[in-house]
Amino acid sequence: MDVSQLGAQSSFLGQGQSAGSNKKLGQDQFLKLLVAQMKNQDPINPMDGKEFASQLAQFNSVEQLVGVNKGVSSLKQTQEMMRTEMTNSMAASLTGKSVRALSNKVNLDAGGSVDINFELNNTAEDVEIIVKDAAGSTVRTESLNGGSNGANTWTWDGRNNDGRTVAEGQYSIEVKATNGDKGVKARMFTEGTANRIRFSGDGVLISVDGVEVPIGNVETVGIQSSSS
Repeated sequence: MDVSQLGAQSSFLGQGQSAGSNKKLGQDQFLKLLVAQMKNQDPINPMDGKEFASQLAQFNSVEQLVGVNKGVSSLKQTQEMMRTEMTNSMAASLTGKSVRALSNKVNLDAGGSVDINFELNNTAEDVEIIVKDAAGSTVRTESLNGGSNGANTWTWDGRNNDGRTVAEGQYSIEVKATNGDKGVKARMFTEGTANRIRFSGDGVLISVDGVEVPIGNVETVGIQSSSS
């Protein structure tokens, strides 16, 4: 094959290709290049039939893969749309229901108290509950005489370490549990009525008695609230 002549043909095709915003070699371009290759082959040493068949087979495989990739991309988009629609529908159905969701936040009403719910993966001899305000400052530290494996509840009376009533608002909770010199894992959760749904850039948020939680953090859903 005359490589120099083929190179000239390839250069011509390359110019046309660059005009198309540097796109990948398409079907028409491939066929033109293949015809140019056949026209400019060395008559004394023509292209081997097996090599020609191999090139066609490779091109066919690439075309099939391109089709598969497009199909997968379209399927993925469809699944994303379906998942979004299902999530939105499920979120709307939670309004007015009693739910339990993972969260380390509590909402304190003015002059009121609030239950702090937490779950231990083992029995703990010592449990320390730390309440922090929105600025991250500790307002209350309470030491409990142990905690049981599973769900536990401590009611915060809304007072700080000096015994003064703190302002209403949202507070974050930290639970430190130990059994001797070993730590015990703890996680916080909130229980209440889902009274509002908000669609944000971060996903669907459920308001549970004033505390917003991602819908993915909802663990259980109870019966319809009697107050709704």
